[in-house]
Amino acid sequence: MRSHLYRLLKWPEVKQAAQDRAVILVPVAALEQHGFHLPVHMDNLAVEHVTEEAARRSEGLILVMPPVHYGFNEHNMGFPGTINIREQVFMDFCYDIGHSLTRQGFDRIVYVNAHGSNQMLCNLVARRLVNTTPALAAALPHWNLSKDVVDKIRESEFPGGMAHACEFETSIYLHLKPELVESEKMAAEMPSKLSKFMYSDLFGDSPVHFVNRYSRAARSGVEGDPFKATAEKGKQIVEAEIANLIEFARNFRDLPDLPDVNFNYQKPV
Repeated sequence: MRSHLYRLLKWPEVKQAAQDRAVILVPVAALEQHGFHLPVHMDNLAVEHVTEEAARRSEGLILVMPPVHYGFNEHNMGFPGTINIREQVFMDFCYDIGHSLTRQGFDRIVYVNAHGSNQMLCNLVARRLVNTTPALAAALPHWNLSKDVVDKIRESEFPGGMAHACEFETSIYLHLKPELVESEKMAAEMPSKLSKFMYSDLFGDSPVHFVNRYSRAARSGVEGDPFKATAEKGKQIVEAEIANLIEFARNFRDLPDLPDVNFNYQKPV
């Protein structure tokens, strides 16, 4: 059986994967500050694990690309450790990956994102691929796949308690790489909970979209309460995401390929 990792395939194997209609996952993340207690590669760690493990368990259904390690991050540039890619550069780069895949014959592409500010850009990239190629493309933040589990195990205040280096992300890190978490350095802050109209939480958008520069309001870089994190919560979150990602990939591949129809008036020749 061929590898679930695109990077390990020979070109005839890539061709066969396209012929077999494998669903391609493109993990997208960021390098950025994650408070005093988590390493800056948190987003990459999470999305690489979820996508690669989903692909490994999928029995050939899913093929996963090498990750896009850097994201749109201007709002975090007040903190060391953050790398920012300009919006249009990021979108063009991600689009070119997807477009290259469509030229190889892949027709189901999913951008799996791990950094909040990438999401609106990934959404546009997926829509651009649908509008310019025969393929179907979608985009999702990995945390959306764990919502049912998080609703049951969450202890953080809502809204505002799960946004960045918080109970959610720290739990994942405690599950995957506990030796790198410096729990004694944790801090809890909710700098973006401004009003009933404006707040930040991974599991519920506020009525108004507003993202300020982090360094204007947060001293630690945290949005939420990492003290409520546990490795067991992280395991439940990650396992839910993997299972749901496999199920979604199967559903996405089974979508019908519908023909374009032009309902506009066309003047007779």
